[in-house]
Amino acid sequence: MRLRLQPTTLTVFGKGAPGSVGLSFAPSASAHCSKRCPHYGRGCYAENLEKRYRALADKLARHHSQGFAATCRAAQEELRAGERAGFTPIWFRLCVCGSVPARPTRDDVRALRELCGWLVERSIPIHFPTETRQKATRYRRALRGLGVVVRESATSAQRFKQASGPSSFVVAGTMADARNAARKRRKATGRRCIVCPAVAAKKVGADAERAKCGNCTACATPTTDVVYPKH
Repeated sequence: MRLRLQPTTLTVFGKGAPGSVGLSFAPSASAHCSKRCPHYGRGCYAENLEKRYRALADKLARHHSQGFAATCRAAQEELRAGERAGFTPIWFRLCVCGSVPARPTRDDVRALRELCGWLVERSIPIHFPTETRQKATRYRRALRGLGVVVRESATSAQRFKQASGPSSFVVAGTMADARNAARKRRKATGRRCIVCPAVAAKKVGADAERAKCGNCTACATPTTDVVYPKH
């Protein structure tokens, strides 16, 4: 069963398999997004989506206006309603668009822990990307003890080779360039590193259904790093 509740705080997204849901807190390139992100105002896929789909941009503006903690709690209420109707997500993506606050308040952390705790109790894998090392460190501390993987989106190829924890990196260029970046990460750290199957399948024109988020859970795996070909 798919989630069909209106108006929704949650959303679906193209890379997600049926049953995957996402939650975003603010527009891209807004107060939450760090200007250290190399994609800020430079062809970010999320910024482009928000320009194309006015309803999405309006939803993100509402979330930003009501605040991070309130948005977390609204999402959790929606998940509870879905569960009562027989729906349980197979995959949960934080920040499909935009990001999380650089300095969350105590109430923000409390609301996020409650949301993530609800998901963890039901064994729902969570993809939680953050766009800077500092933000990754802060949210790893905030969610300590829950088993949630907070993934650092590296701001450069050099940082991607150096990051000690779960990391990802966006590579502009060919699939060979993406595979090469993954190889360099493996060699530098000894960690497992793959090219995102969902983006790779789309790039080469293959059937992407089996590779979609939820069917693939690499981004929620603490021992795996991921390279995304730019999309």
